[in-house]
Amino acid sequence: MKFKNFGRVVLALVVSLGLGFGITSCSTDFTAAFLYVTGSQYNQIGAFRVKNNTGNLTNVGGSPYGSGGTDPIRALISSTGRYLYVLNHGSSSADSSGNLTYSGENIAVFSVGGSGNLAFQQSYTSQGSGTIRMGFDSTGSYLYVLDEYMPQKNAAGQIVNASTTKSTAFPCPDPTASGIYRPTGALTAFSVDTNTGRLSLITNNQQTDSNGNQLSTFPVGCFPIDFKVVTGYVYVTDNGPSPTNASLYQSVFVYALNASNGQLTLTQNSELPTGATQISAINTDQANRYVYILDTGGNQIFYYTIGSNGVLQAVNGSPTANTPASAVNPVALTSDSKSKFLYVANAGPSSGTTNPNSQITAYTIAANGVLAAIASPNPITTGSGPQCILEDPSNQYIYTADSISNTVTGKVLDPNSGLLTDLRNKTDYATVGTPTWCVSSGHTD
Repeated sequence: MKFKNFGRVVLALVVSLGLGFGITSCSTDFTAAFLYVTGSQYNQIGAFRVKNNTGNLTNVGGSPYGSGGTDPIRALISSTGRYLYVLNHGSSSADSSGNLTYSGENIAVFSVGGSGNLAFQQSYTSQGSGTIRMGFDSTGSYLYVLDEYMPQKNAAGQIVNASTTKSTAFPCPDPTASGIYRPTGALTAFSVDTNTGRLSLITNNQQTDSNGNQLSTFPVGCFPIDFKVVTGYVYVTDNGPSPTNASLYQSVFVYALNASNGQLTLTQNSELPTGATQISAINTDQANRYVYILDTGGNQIFYYTIGSNGVLQAVNGSPTANTPASAVNPVALTSDSKSKFLYVANAGPSSGTTNPNSQITAYTIAANGVLAAIASPNPITTGSGPQCILEDPSNQYIYTADSISNTVTGKVLDPNSGLLTDLRNKTDYATVGTPTWCVSSGHTD
């Protein structure tokens, strides 16, 4: 009888331990993040769950979702993780005077459900035209939207973005249309209600038009490319020419950001030259120690520290060649969470339906900021035509969204060496047509 009782106790303990180990094992296989990919082919958003223990992706129910507009090219996750903002560039048409109008252009706001599903809330329009980029300040309290053209009015009071006469309002010669001049680019500013996701326009109380009225935007340079909000400043890269210096191209326009009201104030009278030949992107490492500018024309990386009054100061050693030579057309960058390594997505030559030269180049970031290519294997192959690159919120994986192969490609990140290797089970995942951008959220409850 005693032995029988003893056997029952042992059996109970074995079952209990088995259940315990089972629970422990299963507990590592949870959703570490949600990953969202915008696609321009059918104006969609792809949604995925990121598995914690493998990095593998599974579709969120209901995915893909409509983008709420035309040609979605960027997306952001709110500071709370509860809202997704999608920038729809819109489709453009020109009249006989060269004025461009855009249909389906907006910022669409979606709520993010506990399972990663999206529900459209409402949309907002920027004040300028040809909206191309957007970004939050460090707290997520303000959203800034970059427009190709600042709003200008003709004699009839109509908003126009083309003129046959160069003037203060139209200082930018259109490189694609002889005899046409465009307005400068502009930033539209919004305050963000972090509880509801709603946006409210912030007018420019620093600058006025010729009639003394407050501007609805914050002017930048000619033909803006990209921008980054960092440590109290907004840096806008411009193709140029500079409105104040006709010989200055590929420069940076700087505003100081007032954290209490979102206002932008000019910090200097002229734009900052970079020496690049064709800027594609501007970004920082995750610690915001360095500002990086990718130059597709010279296939190189410029990098800076932020000096007094927001002036960019080149790091000794900048620029660094994007190596090896097979890695061309750098379009996006990110760092790991500790800012020890820098990763650059290279779209490769823009011809053909596949692109064997689409690669990720990887670099160590030294204590003095100097970049050095990580040892072999480097570069790392990725999907065809990557348009974005990010580290997932669990800091284990690197993903790209690839516009030619219509895939999301995942890699395992070695936090010690910086090397990237293939995911264990599957590396490439089909996604929405012609991916344009990717974002992720670690808020999964």
